[in-house]
Amino acid sequence: MDNGLAVDKSPSAEDALDRDLMEYDAAIIDVMLPNRPDLSGISFEESRGGFMTGVAVARRMRAKIASFPVIILSAEVDGREARSWARDQGVPFVSKVEHPSRLLSALGKLGIECAIATPRAFIVHGHDEELLMETKDFLQNSLGWSEPLVLREQPNLGKAIIEKFEEVAGRVDWIFVLLSPDDKITPEGESIELRRARQNVIFEFGFFYGMLGRKEGRVIVLKKGEVELPSDISGVVWIDVSNGVKAAGEFIRREVNARR
Repeated sequence: MDNGLAVDKSPSAEDALDRDLMEYDAAIIDVMLPNRPDLSGISFEESRGGFMTGVAVARRMRAKIASFPVIILSAEVDGREARSWARDQGVPFVSKVEHPSRLLSALGKLGIECAIATPRAFIVHGHDEELLMETKDFLQNSLGWSEPLVLREQPNLGKAIIEKFEEVAGRVDWIFVLLSPDDKITPEGESIELRRARQNVIFEFGFFYGMLGRKEGRVIVLKKGEVELPSDISGVVWIDVSNGVKAAGEFIRREVNARR
């Protein structure tokens, strides 16, 4: 039993296809499930050399029972072909780097009740300590989430910063990026002074967007005041927290509730 669920494991494609689907509520299928073509009937070409075996298994399961619930699980953050198939079929796609609660949430959307862990967020921030504290307080005390993670509060354990980002991304459900007007800039040839977010914040913003997937909606941007943005992200939708995080609480709740 795990999270209130009874789970059977299939070590291979042929074993999974031999199961009686009527005995199960759903299948969580690894994209790179081990496969022997002579036993499963899934050719090397169809499985893309083993990189799409799980999708082939899912197709066969749904050929037996069209409405049978399946979840595609991938080690790749993107996994474009598998993700595209899952999207077209209305099938949840979950990356292995995501927090386990994402998988439980996907099961919940399929109507399968399970104990879902309290969500946890990672906060990317600049020099605005007040905004950081407001965000932590809102997530933990207003939304009732686990204590948010902040990079400087995490032990280094001999890791490079980029390695800490990668490790953190596998432990959280959401990334909150705080864009505050920390740095002064004056464009060449102009006398006006602009403000921009810290460059480390912009870098981390792009890092998590790329790692977690832009369309997943799990990277939420909170913008305070007038902040100049790089042209590459100028079209990104953000939530204005100039009047405080709690004042924007309804907008934040709407975003996170849409993805849970």
